[in-house]
Amino acid sequence: MGGLVVAGILAFVSFIVTVLVTEVIWPGEAKLTAPLFCADDMPDAFVVLDTTSIEPGETSYSHSLYCMGPRGQTEEIGFYRPSVVLAVAHGALVVVLVGVVVLALRRRGAPRTSPL
Repeated sequence: MGGLVVAGILAFVSFIVTVLVTEVIWPGEAKLTAPLFCADDMPDAFVVLDTTSIEPGETSYSHSLYCMGPRGQTEEIGFYRPSVVLAVAHGALVVVLVGVVVLALRRRGAPRTSPL
């Protein structure tokens, strides 16, 4: 039961980190997923931010990953699939960081034996 709670907390934290990083801090992070989604003949990737205003005072933003070929042809990948990949990567990073902290705390609290 405790492992399930920890997994849920880590999943939640990785989701929040993904939303913060990809939507607020650095939407261009989605370009890092381009090798997974862009064809070999469209190696250049970029993220487009679209801003729309349906009503006065209301603004909506959307991001989309595009792949571009050497002649300017583009393919829209969207943002859902890159976001899923980034959420998994952020989750793995959170697990590694938590593991490092737990190991450091265990080593610090372990009794030290004398060499004699």
